[in-house]
Amino acid sequence: MFKNKKKLRYINFNNAGASKNPKFVVNRIKEYLDEEVLLGGYYAAEKNKKNIIKFYKNLSSLINCHESEISFVPSSTYGWNFFLDSINLEKGDNIIIFDNEYGNNFLSLLKKKDVEIRVSEIDKDGKICLSNLKKKIDKKTKIISMCHIASQSGNIQNAKEICKVSKKLNNQIIFLLDSCQSIGHIKIDVKEINCDVMVGSGRKYLRGPRGTGFIYIKDSIKKNIQPSIFDSRSCVLKKMNTILYKKNLFETFEFPPALIIGLSESLSYLNKLGIKNIEKKIKNLSIYFRNKIKNIKNIKVYENPLLLSGINTISIEKKSVEKIHSFLLKKKILTSISTTSTSYHYFKKMNLRKLLRISFHYYNTQKEIDYLVEVLNDLAKST
Repeated sequence: MFKNKKKLRYINFNNAGASKNPKFVVNRIKEYLDEEVLLGGYYAAEKNKKNIIKFYKNLSSLINCHESEISFVPSSTYGWNFFLDSINLEKGDNIIIFDNEYGNNFLSLLKKKDVEIRVSEIDKDGKICLSNLKKKIDKKTKIISMCHIASQSGNIQNAKEICKVSKKLNNQIIFLLDSCQSIGHIKIDVKEINCDVMVGSGRKYLRGPRGTGFIYIKDSIKKNIQPSIFDSRSCVLKKMNTILYKKNLFETFEFPPALIIGLSESLSYLNKLGIKNIEKKIKNLSIYFRNKIKNIKNIKVYENPLLLSGINTISIEKKSVEKIHSFLLKKKILTSISTTSTSYHYFKKMNLRKLLRISFHYYNTQKEIDYLVEVLNDLAKST
């Protein structure tokens, strides 16, 4: 255990919110910004073009796709909305989401007044209910949106199986995967999953800077998409009224080279470590945590151990989530609070208002978890 707790640095167990950037990533961002001071933004970007485009290579290597299928976006929510506004939806079409859908995604759907939003169920064991999903799908189903790992629940969903079942019933469905909590956390192969679109965030398990994200769009469906925002970065004007779209469909002329380089450095490092090694380390930390905490009275963990990821949500009997969070913060332990704004349908289904979210990354240690459990035990026993 930590002997001198006064000198203890903050322990980040909020990796599902924002993980710690590696120092070399921050340094690389600073180096680029220093070049902008000397050279100006345009020439600095031109001089670093090779470093900027490495982002596409590094991400495509991680998720097994073509570089042309990736667009850099400032956030996954931006990418999700950008896609939603770029697809032709007709009156009477329906979009299927699940009980664990992220709150911001659901809010975005509400602006589509002529489209029916269908909510498919998740079983009590945390798995997506296939029989219920099959009942929701019909010939007017345009999009199925699924969170691979939800923000407020660490259960890993079987994206490949859900996609296969969906497309068997309607092969025109666009399968949209939200990988915000799974990218850099577990192995993702977009070809194996067969998803058409995937959005992800840079600041979570990829350990990239804030203000970074991406959207993957399968080349074969681009003909059905007309970007709601386009400029000279994403298209070229051949002649009057004739626009040809370029490969990175959802990008615009104004972009942050420093942040793209930073995210690229994070991806390069992650690829060197190996996603399978990272996934194994994170899962083992969750198993260790659950084994340490299972004998503490009054603490409840909500995830299915058979669907385990690095995200664990808990509550303590007769203790508000705010009190748990603030108590941990005083002990220099960073966690986060999941609320109904995170997922309206999930909390309604679970008859809950809030949960404390603890999320591990590969750089966390068993020693840090021992300290966390000690603090939680003290709190659970207090009156």
